[in-house]
Formats: sequence, structure tokens, C-alpha cells
Amino acid sequence: MRDVISGSRRAIVAVVLSAVADSASAQTSPPDTTKCDSIVASARADLVDVGLFTSILRIDGGDIAFADAEKIAVAVGSGFIPPRPFRLSVFAGPARTRLLRARSGDTVPELQAPTVTGVYRVSVTKRGVSGLQVIRASLMAGFDSAAIRAIESAAAVHVLLPPAGEDSMRAEVRFSTDSTLVSRRITSASFPRMPVVNATPLRDNPPPVFPEEEKGDSTVAGEVVFRFVVDRDGRPAMETVELVRGSSLAFIRAALAVLPRQAFAPATIRGCRVYQRVEYPFTFAAPHERKDTVARH
Repeated sequence: MRDVISGSRRAIVAVVLSAVADSASAQTSPPDTTKCDSIVASARADLVDVGLFTSILRIDGGDIAFADAEKIAVAVGSGFIPPRPFRLSVFAGPARTRLLRARSGDTVPELQAPTVTGVYRVSVTKRGVSGLQVIRASLMAGFDSAAIRAIESAAAVHVLLPPAGEDSMRAEVRFSTDSTLVSRRITSASFPRMPVVNATPLRDNPPPVFPEEEKGDSTVAGEVVFRFVVDRDGRPAMETVELVRGSSLAFIRAALAVLPRQAFAPATIRGCRVYQRVEYPFTFAAPHERKDTVARH
């Protein structure tokens, strides 16, 4: 139904990624890039108009009406005071293919705009909120703490409440420059576009292991796609990992297990390393399927 947001899928995703959130530092401090700050700043090619959006989704399997979600998103957005200075640190990037070698075009700069995403988990009762936790770190100085204060302010004025007839709910509040069906714009700004050489996965990245439980179910293939930030050392920033799609929980867990061992040539702007958000797929093929295919030929 259009007037209700289902929380079942979000509940599954929250369970699977909770270990990542618990093990990664949510307030990671970026390395000192003083020497490159002026170089990156001077690389601006043009400006684009970008919006910042908020949204709320349940992760406990329950539902929330669109009208209630909109009211909460507006209240949270109204209480958000952006950090000053507003230091943009993560750039948008393309979907990356894990298995194919880098193309010559990957070394050619592409104009990319900065992007901001922060996701925060909270328990809500009629008495207030508790357990506020950063699930997807923004990697922007001061942004996560400003978002948490905005969520607390919405609770203080009794807008962030469980649906009528319920005593509690578990939810995630999202701030992002990417809009969704249930998000609400809270502000707009002009962001600089920069000539970014995109992050590229290394050719010898280890593949995931096909999960044993899927072999027992006679599954022959699977796919998992994560969205995350590649840091300046060319590693996935685990505190930024989000699930885009996955064939099953078993495949998602298997992909998560190998994700920290993936390596990239980091994104650069005029030779200076920068954070970049990418989408990264893992594909699975059952070992016995590969053997059968060879035998038939």
C-alpha cells in the first residue's frame, strides 16, 4: 500500500550489517591532508545544486505511515544545524566491477560532485529515544554529531514517537544528498565538481566463498552489491558499508567476510588522494556447477 512503509526488508538488512556497525569506529577521523587541501580546492571545475534530504524507516519489521514518516523527517531536518565549516570530504563515484581489469579510461579524470550520507539507528518509546548509534558514518567532521542532536531535538518536542497503538519502535534516520521516495529535502547548496580519477579495484582481490548453506539448497549462483566509501589508503571504510541488494542472507554474510580484504587504487584529484563512494558487486557460482560445465565441454 502506498500509505505505509514496510519495515521487513530493512529489518533483515539491519540484522546483517549490525556486526559491521559494531566493529567499525563510527567517528573515524580522516588523516591530515593539509598539504593537499589547497590543491583540491583549486581543482573546482564548476558548481552544481545539491539537496540534503532526511528520511526515517523502521527496522524492527513494523510499518510506519507515510504521513508520520514525513512529519518526523521534517522535524529532524528542522533541528539540523550543519557543522561550520562545512568540509566536504567524500566524492561520488561509479559502480565498480570486481573481476575485470582496469581500463585505460579509469585514469582519466571525471567531473564528480561531493556526496554526504549518514545513517543513525534509534530506539523510540513514548518517553523518548535511546540507543542512538551511528550506523553509516558520514566521514565529514561534525556532521554525525549534528545529525544526532537533530534526532534528539525531534524527540524533545514529541514528534519522534512510535505509531499510534504501539509502545516502541526501532528505526533508522537517514541524511543524504541522495533522495528517496520517502525522503524530505531540508536544505540546498551549491557543491563544487572536481576532476576525479576514480577509485579502481586491484586485480588480485580475493573472491568470496560460496556459502555452505546455499550448496545444501542446490543454489547455483548469487549476487551481493555493497555501497561504501573507499578511503585514502584504498580500503573499504567499513563504517560506511550499506547493502544495495543481495540474493540471500548467506550470500551477504559471505561477501561481508571478504570485503575488508578488498583493495583499490584510491581516487585522486590532481594526484591528491580523496575519499570516494562506490558500488561494488560480488558474484557467486557454485563450485560443482563450474566442474559440470568443464566436463560437458
